[in-house]
Amino acid sequence: MNGTAAEESNVLKDWDPKVLLKSLYEISYEPRVETKRNRFIPMEGHIEVPADEVTKADGLDNEGWMKQYIRNKEGRLQIFATHYAGEAPAQELILSGADVDANKDERTLTIHGGREHVKYYCRVPSALFDKWRQSFLSHCASSQIDAYVKPIPRAFQHLTERVLILELGSSSIRAGVLTTEPSLPQSFFPSIAVRTDDGKIIVGEDAYKPEIRHNGHFVRPIQAIDPSVERYSIDKEVLEAVILKVIKDLRIEPFKYKVLLSIPQNIPSVLIGELLSICLNDIKFQGAAITRQPSLILYAYDVTTGVVVDIGERLNIVPVIDGYVVESAIASIPYGSQQMGDSLRNSLSASNKGLYSFQSPIPEDYQKEEKGENRETRISLDSFDTTPGMTTRFDIDNSRFLCTEGLFKPKKWGLDTKGLHQLIHEAILQSPIDSRRVLYRNIYLAGGASLMPGLAEKLEQELSTVVPNTIHTQVNISPWRYNAAYLGAQIVASASTFEDSCISADKLPKFIAQLQASSF
Repeated sequence: MNGTAAEESNVLKDWDPKVLLKSLYEISYEPRVETKRNRFIPMEGHIEVPADEVTKADGLDNEGWMKQYIRNKEGRLQIFATHYAGEAPAQELILSGADVDANKDERTLTIHGGREHVKYYCRVPSALFDKWRQSFLSHCASSQIDAYVKPIPRAFQHLTERVLILELGSSSIRAGVLTTEPSLPQSFFPSIAVRTDDGKIIVGEDAYKPEIRHNGHFVRPIQAIDPSVERYSIDKEVLEAVILKVIKDLRIEPFKYKVLLSIPQNIPSVLIGELLSICLNDIKFQGAAITRQPSLILYAYDVTTGVVVDIGERLNIVPVIDGYVVESAIASIPYGSQQMGDSLRNSLSASNKGLYSFQSPIPEDYQKEEKGENRETRISLDSFDTTPGMTTRFDIDNSRFLCTEGLFKPKKWGLDTKGLHQLIHEAILQSPIDSRRVLYRNIYLAGGASLMPGLAEKLEQELSTVVPNTIHTQVNISPWRYNAAYLGAQIVASASTFEDSCISADKLPKFIAQLQASSF
């Protein structure tokens, strides 16, 4: 539904998708169940450690090693006095947050650091080296499993600060007032409007009503004129209508509130002055601040260093070190969810299975899934108030795997560019050399397309094909990553420094002049 009424099929002409949209834009405080979380790799057996607790620096020969029986279990290294896993370990080390240095030629592994400053040095059988390494890595990563901001339902409005958080996404608008504890958006709707033939602007879900969409054309508040070269334009009337809808939804008076605008990474600085002018001069907010979403996403993960991989209508890969974006290493590519939908739609049309697109899982073993016996899944649209003549039940075959594979093999989408894993690898290589190891193990997913089951596992698997095996790569996923930038914006808005980052209408001209001379 991104065209005019003339482009609509007769079957869909009278369909009102309000029930479907309500489902898609539901605010739920139920955390997503993730397959990757708590995914420890258990391992136990005999290894060798330096005799008499001497260190690697002492240059031991083969006679300087002694056998030890160990077990990795739930983020801990258990050491047994016997040659098997007895009832209780003689020693137990907490692995959470530790680093693993691997030397495959010498078959040695050094585990050091972490919450308890652990130091453990061992030598493992050559045939089991990779298995032991992966096991240690999985348990050392356990400290980050719960490192993210958790939203609290029924949070109260902030006691002293009145701040509106407004996220302008390419597909969705999220908004809410600052609360005492982090919370999810209170207003959430499609970033779309219809400009009717008589000049009215209808925003959000209402734009999709048959009587509205048949009598006008769809427009966006921020439109990509040519995404491939980062050209954008603001439709001032539509953006004002979006903000007024938010104000109505939240029942607030703009002049009593400051606003924090959260914008995508790829919106050029030249448009920021226009955005602020609309908020301060036209809507009359008390003050305004503006920030880009990648840094906010890291705040939602409760970290300040990492690689943000934001997958929505566009793919943005943004390395951030100690809160500062590595501008020269950013990769922003004009493909993502739209290509997945198009690929699935074309594939289903070719096999006469329908014209709809659905959330698609990412298979860890693509070839295995593609050849698997159970390649079809049944889809039902009966609960979405369909009209007579609409296909409501049909099977989707292995197209659901094929349509996502373009993320890693863009040629499957007809694109001449590099895969997601290669782009991340290159972005890190363009970052400062002393931060690269940290960035490899701090990759954070966000965006609607990042919700696909198995994406984190698949990405780690593909990264292992381009990253040296001495470097640990880890993809982190929060159950709340769909709203990560919004959660991060609340952290920023509640900080004591937020007041200083706001500007008022009278200071806007000076700010715009400074903006034009900077690289915000």
